[in-house]
Amino acid sequence: MDANKDFYFLEMNTRLQVEHPITEEITGIDLVEQQLLIAAGHKLNFKQEDVKIHGHSMEYRVYAEDPSRKFLPSIGFLKKYQEPVIDAPGKRVRIDTGVEEGSEISMYYDPMISKLVTWGKDRQESMDILDRAFDEYVVRGVTHNLGFGKSILANEAYATGNYSTAFIPTYYPEGFTGDELNDNDHNLLSIVGHQIKNHFSSRGKAEYEPSETFYVTIEKLRDVEALDYKIT
Repeated sequence: MDANKDFYFLEMNTRLQVEHPITEEITGIDLVEQQLLIAAGHKLNFKQEDVKIHGHSMEYRVYAEDPSRKFLPSIGFLKKYQEPVIDAPGKRVRIDTGVEEGSEISMYYDPMISKLVTWGKDRQESMDILDRAFDEYVVRGVTHNLGFGKSILANEAYATGNYSTAFIPTYYPEGFTGDELNDNDHNLLSIVGHQIKNHFSSRGKAEYEPSETFYVTIEKLRDVEALDYKIT
């Protein structure tokens, strides 16, 4: 109702929303299960006051889209698809997806690759787990928005919760073309390069072969000062 007492009605979606995993993660209630039970004639076995909220959950829609081109959908095949680790101790990650390596992202359907969901005891922990999950996710064959997600988490306004629905036009008015690397990023790349060099040396190869692609994960780097690593 506005100041003139005019009524306006929004669309009513009598279905689960895309963000329903958030509710499931913080309440422990399987909404899909409850929906099916109700459809089968069963009654809810709990009341509203029984529903308690625990911790904090975040969801990021991993899309085949180009953030540098106004999020234009990207079509093609998932030549490489590797999801984050979901069962690591102290790192609660959930992936809801319908694709696998080799799947086609078609122009005829929504280009969503997955829903990446994390849970932590508070917002910061949930964000930290999501940030690590971005690093572990591997998608090749289509343009995607994983890098854009990392950039959002690194944004101070988002990190402190001081943002609105105008977040993207405010902080990415020209689109997202990548963030400038800092000193720690450069150190990390140096370490990765050193690891790849060692890999080839152990195999008796002196030069990189373009046909080979390596995915290098270095654990716990964020927990240790980059200056502790010296590469020669």
